[in-house]
Amino acid sequence: MALIDIETTMIKEMLPYQLKVSINLTKNKILDFFNHVPYAGKSEEEITYHGDVELTQEIKKSETNSAKVQNFKIAIVQIEQIVIHPNEVFSFWRTVGRPSKKQGFKESRSIVNGTLVSTYGGGLCQLSGLIYFASLCADLDIMERHNHSTDIYTNETRFTPLGSDATVVFGFKDFKVRNNLTKPIRFTFVLEKDKLTIRLHSNATLRKVDVKFVKNENDANEILTYVDEKLKTKSRYKIMNV
Repeated sequence: MALIDIETTMIKEMLPYQLKVSINLTKNKILDFFNHVPYAGKSEEEITYHGDVELTQEIKKSETNSAKVQNFKIAIVQIEQIVIHPNEVFSFWRTVGRPSKKQGFKESRSIVNGTLVSTYGGGLCQLSGLIYFASLCADLDIMERHNHSTDIYTNETRFTPLGSDATVVFGFKDFKVRNNLTKPIRFTFVLEKDKLTIRLHSNATLRKVDVKFVKNENDANEILTYVDEKLKTKSRYKIMNV
């Protein structure tokens, strides 16, 4: 590594966390401006639900379960107002905003650097992951997605297939999907005490594709995601015992 790279890395590590967030947000805004990214916005346009793409996940019981559900409620209110027209991009954080106490978010558990910690907006990764999974099922264009670095679940505690997750960290990791269809779409949710359902609305009938998450036979820590038998992406995980 060159000396200038080492010095740059050291400076970044010394910066306060919130300053790092601000720098990244500014950098992303500049990149979006020059790349002319057409982000989706709020709209009262009515989009029909045909039942083509619908997924339900269990909300596992935990000490911070009520806080997690509260965080879901706040985020869902914002997401359901967004209509994604053809070629427009949905951004999770651009839609939900900073997950702060001031905005009503509660502290719940999150995975940070492979460790379980309590953060405001904790648990939102299940929501972003569910949007990712539904987007795969409709074969939408995934623009940005990050898997968790660590798999903390067992077969008994897992609520979604390994490889279907999409971690989000405000200012650093976002989930973005582009509407590559010919009609506008909207994500809506049914939130119950112990389960969360996502529905993808469109005024045209959607073709639900076959999505599979398969462990790499040559690498136990890698999951291969196939859409209609075609390799879509690869996700690597460290295994964590909790």
